[in-house]
Amino acid sequence: MSIKGLRILVTRPERAKADKWAAALSVAGATVVPYPTIEVLPPPSWDPLDQALRQVGRYDWIIFTSQPAVFFAVSRMEGGRSPSGRARPRVAAVGAETARALEKAGVHVDLVPSDQRQEGLIDAFRDLETGTRLLFLHAFAGRDTLIDALRSQGCQVDVVDAYQTAPRSPLPPPPAFDVATFASPSALRAFVERHGTSAFASRTVAVIGPTTAAEAVRHGLQPVMATEPNIDALISAIASAYSPKGGH
Repeated sequence: MSIKGLRILVTRPERAKADKWAAALSVAGATVVPYPTIEVLPPPSWDPLDQALRQVGRYDWIIFTSQPAVFFAVSRMEGGRSPSGRARPRVAAVGAETARALEKAGVHVDLVPSDQRQEGLIDAFRDLETGTRLLFLHAFAGRDTLIDALRSQGCQVDVVDAYQTAPRSPLPPPPAFDVATFASPSALRAFVERHGTSAFASRTVAVIGPTTAAEAVRHGLQPVMATEPNIDALISAIASAYSPKGGH
């Protein structure tokens, strides 16, 4: 199985360190075609985030679900200092990349679920006591799955927007490619809303996880999905799709 020679579209925004994906794909023999479809921006207002961080000691847990949430939250912490060293709160991260971003910022991570989605934290937090206070830092208009589950357990969840994403504008037609990779529903949605799905004809759509896969299916696409939310697993999934057994 190989991806050697494939022209692979990388749609991650620059702030998401798309260069890490580009490096891994290049090492595997692919031709990388950078094409970010969304931008990562500050939240609509800093006030809720700043207020939550000033009162961070009142929480039992802080939840980070993405690298951008880490970047913007750390940038707003008083004096640039992280909450590490406090008795409370404990820190949960969805995904190894989010955890690495926190550790790099000097924030100790107490929990990274094996299922690197919000659903993984739902399972990990199933025994939290009623009244547990959590600060959930996520994207503006982000998913509510974890929030709803925690509140149904009797937890007190304060939801604060740490950042937002927006479609790139203008978004020119994509360069020639064989495979388009997507790390989030918003990245895929931005592509489809601008160019439709005809650009994917006779090409492969490869996604990082089930949430993005569901967005692809909603648009009538049949994506290839990584078995784990990381670039190595995505490369393996693409290679399998292009093996003789995979049909390409």
